[in-house]
Amino acid sequence: MKVVEKKDLDRLKTQLKGIEGVAKTLETDINNGIPDNEKKIARRRKMLGSNTYKKPAPQGLLISIWDSLRAFVVFKEFVSVFVSFFLFVAASAIGRHRPSRKKSKASNNTVNQIEVLRGGKIKKIPISEIVVGDVVCLNIEDKVPADGLFLKGNNLHVDESSMVEDGTDDRESHNVKIDETNPFLFSGSRVVDGYGCQMVVTSVGMKAKWCKILNQHSSKTSDRETTVEERLNRFTYSIRIKIGLPIAIIGFVIMLGRYICGKATNIYGRREDFMSGLADENYKFLDSSLVQFVTTAFTTIVVAIPESLRFGVQLTIFFSKKRTMGEMQMVIDLSGSETMGSITAICTNKTGTLTMNHTKVTKFWLGQCSLEKEASFSNVSNLVQNLLQEGIGLNTSSGRNGTPTDKAILSWAIHDLHTDMKVKSRCAILRHCVCHDQEAATFSSQSQSHKKLRSGILMKRMADNTEHIHWKGEAEVILEMCSSYYDKSGTIKDLDDRQKEEFHRIIQGMTESSLQCIAFAGVGVDSDGNHHQMLKENGLVLLALVGVTVEEPCRPEMKEAVKDCHNAKVDVKMFTGDDVSTAKHIARECGILTDPCQEGEVIKGEEFRSYTLKERVQKVDKIRVMASSSPDDKLLMVKTLKEKGDIVAVCGNSKNDVLPMVEADVGIYMGTEGTDVGKKISNFVILDDNFAAVANVLKSSICIYNNIQKFIQFQLTLNLALLDIIFISASFKGEIPFNSAHVLWVNLILSTLAALALATEKPTKEPIKRQPLGRKEPLISNVMWRNLLGQVVYQIVVVFTLMFKAKSILGVDDSEGEIFFLKRNALIFNAFMLCQVFNLFNARNLESIKKVFKGIHRDITFLLIIVITISLQLAFVEFFLPSDDDYAIKRLKKQWGICFGIAVISWPIDWVVKCIPVPDKPLLSYLGIGYTRWLNV
Repeated sequence: MKVVEKKDLDRLKTQLKGIEGVAKTLETDINNGIPDNEKKIARRRKMLGSNTYKKPAPQGLLISIWDSLRAFVVFKEFVSVFVSFFLFVAASAIGRHRPSRKKSKASNNTVNQIEVLRGGKIKKIPISEIVVGDVVCLNIEDKVPADGLFLKGNNLHVDESSMVEDGTDDRESHNVKIDETNPFLFSGSRVVDGYGCQMVVTSVGMKAKWCKILNQHSSKTSDRETTVEERLNRFTYSIRIKIGLPIAIIGFVIMLGRYICGKATNIYGRREDFMSGLADENYKFLDSSLVQFVTTAFTTIVVAIPESLRFGVQLTIFFSKKRTMGEMQMVIDLSGSETMGSITAICTNKTGTLTMNHTKVTKFWLGQCSLEKEASFSNVSNLVQNLLQEGIGLNTSSGRNGTPTDKAILSWAIHDLHTDMKVKSRCAILRHCVCHDQEAATFSSQSQSHKKLRSGILMKRMADNTEHIHWKGEAEVILEMCSSYYDKSGTIKDLDDRQKEEFHRIIQGMTESSLQCIAFAGVGVDSDGNHHQMLKENGLVLLALVGVTVEEPCRPEMKEAVKDCHNAKVDVKMFTGDDVSTAKHIARECGILTDPCQEGEVIKGEEFRSYTLKERVQKVDKIRVMASSSPDDKLLMVKTLKEKGDIVAVCGNSKNDVLPMVEADVGIYMGTEGTDVGKKISNFVILDDNFAAVANVLKSSICIYNNIQKFIQFQLTLNLALLDIIFISASFKGEIPFNSAHVLWVNLILSTLAALALATEKPTKEPIKRQPLGRKEPLISNVMWRNLLGQVVYQIVVVFTLMFKAKSILGVDDSEGEIFFLKRNALIFNAFMLCQVFNLFNARNLESIKKVFKGIHRDITFLLIIVITISLQLAFVEFFLPSDDDYAIKRLKKQWGICFGIAVISWPIDWVVKCIPVPDKPLLSYLGIGYTRWLNV
């Protein structure tokens, strides 16, 4: 209904004749609701829609297959290529389909129920069963189930924070009072106050405003690429276009020249003469060295390098995250983990995340007598005790509805005053009223602006049917409503000006001690049966004053968590609304600041906003704490860090954190409560509202990022060695020892199994240590280049040694002709493949020689994969290696031992290479080449 959506009050009153006119149009009886007739309700549902949210369907398996199909850029007729293609598509599609399905399940609505008025009776029904025209009863903490109009009720206030949209300026408070002047209610809003409230439904399901906002946020975040994905895609494109393609073109030109000049050799070892071949009727062009070079180079450049890297990284992420993510956090985005592993800064709130927000009662005044100890309460008259127990037990919210102040008072009353909570069964609440003198959002111990809030009830005692009014609220407000007070003997004394001044002094003393002063008062009333009038607000009798203190001690595990982040070269930046001195104290306790505090480490939000962009970028690294800050300051900090090149994570637990989390590379929502939009746009939702859990997620994510780097190093070693061998052998010998089947086989087997093997690495209990990363840091580090280039050179040497010394190794002479070349190529391929298998061990640790075999005996999965890989290679070489000749000619015997011996040598080669120091700057930068810019990583 557009009138509700646009809050068009004029049209509501003039054209639609008010809410009564709307109800009449909808055939709704305001007093009795719609008729409780299933046929009529079904007709409404059919005509006006059902109250169900049509969520975006999870990406289907066929769509996933089509996405993978478009990514696989080559179709070939050979069976081996088709098998590789099919397996890649299947695995990739499953990898895309499962997280999409999981994310959809995670966002499903629970089956909540709501009270509606039908046929003059109140009944509970599932929210999805609500229809247009229904009269819905709203209670505190209910979520408004559909868009509609306010009918009646007392003091209805709703929190519209779930309606927050990008670009809105009003992010501080979304507490809205609903009455005749503003009767518009929206689906997704939360009822924070009100008694006896009802609404009539005007829009349901996908027509509700909340659903439109949710769809907007879903579309903005569904296709968002992460930092690692983006850099990997750029890298694979660049290595294919800037390295692979030029090498292939040069190699093709050289090979074409050799082929035309008769200096090329085909797969059977025969010299090729282009002109003689044209005259020979039995000449097979498809067996020529030129075709073999084109197909092998094409397969390596177009398929093997980009697709094996993307496919393997997907598998690494999937297996690593599935194993390392514990039960503490619920991951709703598959791509969040690898980006979290490369972050350089975390922006987090202080309250509730770094500190524990504890509230407790520390002062208790009865009349003008301070009762410090529990024993002193036993001297208080039974009348006062009973009244105080009623006032606290009936007029103080508990559980999810309760504020920290309410919970502190209840806890104190139960443990110190021994309040019997069965008082609720002995009394009936006839009316409840909450008054917001300055439209306060909540009655909270965290309120910094002294907003006036008081709540009152009219109750009846079951035993004698007497009625009594109880008020609770800020002491200054309640005191003005009182004309007398109880002393501890139960005597009522007049509250004259001198006595009021004394009470003001007591209240001021508690306020100066940073205590929130709460007063309880009440008065007996005659029962007249009219329970809808306003509660009496004067002539009350003051019962007691309590002082509530807020303690924010640093969580005990916080120092270690912050230290872990610093060891991982991740800056932790704290945001708080407190003043500078309080912020410094908390930051020191948490380990964010150290003594002595350096200049520029602590800054006010106002000062940060006053800087120019250039000044902010220059000073942002030094900033550790931002005091007196607002949500806009956090958003500005995130933008500045990204501008400087940092990869940023934002921890949030309220509606004010939604926009900073959208702007950040990784959004982490803390706790189970808060806005739906905040949870849905986050990469992580951590159920434990504790920064130590963020450090654990960081440790697991760094492990995943390291596993990705290990796989990339391993896969690049394989494919760069292949590319170099093909080019060098074609250029200098006129033949190549591999064909497209070899290339696809080695990539298919090793991309899948290596990803799984390297994903088995678990986060260690050792302190996190790594080099600083950032948006401008290369995905392939200098350490990785050092390791892979050492192995590439060794594998090139091995291949060409076998090409030139194969006769002596195989024990054959020139008379065997074609058999010799087939055996030689099988030997070269087998040795090359086993070098990759043994290089898997080297990839287990990128930097340390000693840790390559650490814990290998406990890593059963890794060892099992090694055995499976070798077994598959044995079967492929001995039984399935493509050839037009008899099986016996390609069978290897004692040469298996030679191949294993060659492969084992890769271990000491790796140990020697890892002893070579590497600079911090990218290697190509020393040659004046911008590595990151050139390879786009």
